[in-house]
Amino acid sequence: MNWTPKNPDFKALVEKKLEGQQLMKRLNITLTKIEAGYTEAEIPFELMHQQQDGYVHGGLTATIADIVSGFAAYTLVAQGERVVTADIRTSYFRPGVGKTILARGRVVKPGQNFFFCEAEVFMVHENGDETEIAHSSSTMAVIKPKA
Repeated sequence: MNWTPKNPDFKALVEKKLEGQQLMKRLNITLTKIEAGYTEAEIPFELMHQQQDGYVHGGLTATIADIVSGFAAYTLVAQGERVVTADIRTSYFRPGVGKTILARGRVVKPGQNFFFCEAEVFMVHENGDETEIAHSSSTMAVIKPKA
């Protein structure tokens, strides 16, 4: 969908917010695409991202889905507003093994108080092929500035 952002400087604002994202830095998550109502993020798949059987950890999968959904919503709010996750559900399709973890998040329906978002998480293989490993649906609550 083509959404119209309430803040024309949304991209710069997202980039500024990324500076304070300590968990993203710690996990080596990079937001690679920022558009109105849509973001993408990537993580080079490393040993620290694996669970005991060598697959991408489910918590990391849910985390990157939450990040791209939240920032997709954040691109559409007015200056001074923020978003926080009110609800998230992640469905896991298959174990993830590959070179890079890729997530795509988008706004499905924006609103005054809540944004409904979805995210898809993929493993990207050495040859560039993508395998979807999870899908997430979330509700982002809009936090209005104090008067």
